[in-house]
Amino acid sequence: MCKKITLGCFMFLLIITFKFENIYARDRVVLLSIPSDVWHQNIYLIADKLSWIEYRNFTVQVGDRGEFIYNFPNWYHGKYDPALYKEDINGDKLEDIIVVLNNDIAGYGKPVKDIHILNQIHDPYRRYEEAIVEPIEVTVKNHVKIDEHDNKVFIYVDKNKYNIDLSKYNYTNPREPYVSIKSVEYFIKNGKLLATADVYVARDNSVYGGLIGYLNIEYFWDGKVYKSKSIIFNEQSS
Repeated sequence: MCKKITLGCFMFLLIITFKFENIYARDRVVLLSIPSDVWHQNIYLIADKLSWIEYRNFTVQVGDRGEFIYNFPNWYHGKYDPALYKEDINGDKLEDIIVVLNNDIAGYGKPVKDIHILNQIHDPYRRYEEAIVEPIEVTVKNHVKIDEHDNKVFIYVDKNKYNIDLSKYNYTNPREPYVSIKSVEYFIKNGKLLATADVYVARDNSVYGGLIGYLNIEYFWDGKVYKSKSIIFNEQSS
């Protein structure tokens, strides 16, 4: 079509290349922000918008001019609302950044809620470092055990034992109680990192069960990892 590279031919190829590349272009959007009285302490959660419900390639920006930029290309967020906090949760008098995302990717088997914590460190620049949070699967495996006998469910949390009589729930032939790590919710309250995980008796298309209570988890910072400090079971009102 263009045997010689003329200006017109070059512009044509440039336009075609631009259009082709923009088929796959992703909008860079600010999902959440936390304002501050000081402009260089504003917090922004930024990501590539893949579709109307999917976001990837996250950035946490501190300051309006991007004084500190923290990139997390592997973070993913789906259709449920994210959460963003700025609060001291490890007791060092410095405010940390906490991000809660929905990480439910079909076929990956991950919990719906995914928590990420940037601890502010003691240095002249008040920078941040990503901290490790004990996975909810590990917390449940190490601290929670559930048994079932007749119409009773026994939940053992460390040294505590909880007895649940299923007959008052009117569930049809409930079986196989379990903790749903896919419905875990993380949040911050009074400077503490907390989580709530649902406890169910199983059900399918023909056998009905349902929610019987919640595990309420409080975390603490041991210097290396945010670990579960206490776990309490609260029964759901029948």
